[in-house]
Amino acid sequence: MSDKKIIFLGTGAAEATKYFNSCFFIKEEGKGLLVDTGGGNQILAQLEKSSIALADIKYIYITHKHIDHLMGIFWILRFLGSNISKGKAENLTIFCSQDLADIIKQISMQLLKKKVTDLFGTKILFEIIENDKIININDWKIKCFDIQSAKDEQYGFRLEFADGITFVNLGDEPYNDTLIEYAKNADYMLHDAFCLENDTEIFRPHEINHATVKDAANNATELQAKNLILFHSEDKQTFGQRKKLYTEEAKQYFSGNIFVPDDLEIISLN
Repeated sequence: MSDKKIIFLGTGAAEATKYFNSCFFIKEEGKGLLVDTGGGNQILAQLEKSSIALADIKYIYITHKHIDHLMGIFWILRFLGSNISKGKAENLTIFCSQDLADIIKQISMQLLKKKVTDLFGTKILFEIIENDKIININDWKIKCFDIQSAKDEQYGFRLEFADGITFVNLGDEPYNDTLIEYAKNADYMLHDAFCLENDTEIFRPHEINHATVKDAANNATELQAKNLILFHSEDKQTFGQRKKLYTEEAKQYFSGNIFVPDDLEIISLN
């Protein structure tokens, strides 16, 4: 059995200061996909602490243009792009929407050296994602889907490994029933869980298009997921107790395995 894993570089929501912004690296025997890049240059520290070399990053999937998911890309491009220009790293492919590709290119032209931006279109490639697009990374099959965001265009995905194990990233907004064909029967389902149900009056997650732990657990039950991973959370009420409190609440509504990863935690997908 291959060693499939997710390395959680960050697990916090945009305003979190004790957790890094939500982003993660999916890894399996020489293959890897970085999903989102956090809000700044701390992405470099998180990669280093996780023993992920910049040269190991060949594919990046950016779900949407919010700064807590996007801004780290410019730090990666600054240093990885320089290494690519010197022949010290392989080509990089960035999967994102057309709008986001345009934004990354525009900002890069203002902030990064020409030796990096000259690689756009040749050694740094932008592959545009849209609903139902299929991405193949060796024997990984990734199906992209528009999560129907109430705010900005955002793409989740369903990843099927060669052994049939499936991982679904629902993005950082509440699940809606139009996504059932992409989300149902996942072996591992990653779901936004901004706060506990009891803290709804404090954070008002539904008003800012986020979910509670209860919401996520109910969705996992409805969609018949085997394992539920909760991420993208606040850090004001539950910091230091998040794993315990989130797990206790989720268990009331979901009978499968529950994961509440901390920053830099690794979850094996078997």
